[in-house]
Amino acid sequence: MRSFNLLILFGLFLTGTTSVNAQRVTGSLKFGMINTTFAGNLAAGETTWESITGIAGGGAAELRIAGGLSAVGEVLYLRMGAKTRVQYNDFPGLLTSRASYLSVPILAQFRFDASGIVRPRIFLGGAALFVVQSAILVESSDTGQIFIEENESIETLDYGLMSGIGIDFDVAAQRLTLEARYYRGQQDITKSDSATGELTVLNNQGWAILAGVLF
Repeated sequence: MRSFNLLILFGLFLTGTTSVNAQRVTGSLKFGMINTTFAGNLAAGETTWESITGIAGGGAAELRIAGGLSAVGEVLYLRMGAKTRVQYNDFPGLLTSRASYLSVPILAQFRFDASGIVRPRIFLGGAALFVVQSAILVESSDTGQIFIEENESIETLDYGLMSGIGIDFDVAAQRLTLEARYYRGQQDITKSDSATGELTVLNNQGWAILAGVLF
């Protein structure tokens, strides 16, 4: 809940910013869903990961540079993770790892027709992800019993590349936006087991679809 309050405050800041310099700076609020998984294997061996779906949303400030080129800074809440089949305490189960991130992407963006009714755009850049909360859930395949543990094995910082495409359009007097984006983490998000020394190497990856309003 605290993360969403921060996003609301950020949106209010964007509204004030656009009123000061409406010619060059615009803002947006966007919300949607994100589908993520892991690239890599657990220390126990080759791992088949299944994707999970979470929520995503936040705000952005865009600075127009020249023509259709602009720089975009964002603050996004992302609910990410993955799941896989494991043996847990000698019984088969489904392990789900989830982490909530506060993401700060910095993007270069280009609009192909900045003055049209429908304005397609592409963007590319980097993003830093800071862990807000993480946990591991294991559900027994035999009994349905669920075990939940606070997950201290996830690194507090992730970073990677973010790219995507979008369209902005007008409906009545409101400017709306719709976009799809992809994230590929470049940081191993796991810590080695201090007791066994076992090392798991995992990277976040996934795509998101977001819709929102422009100011």
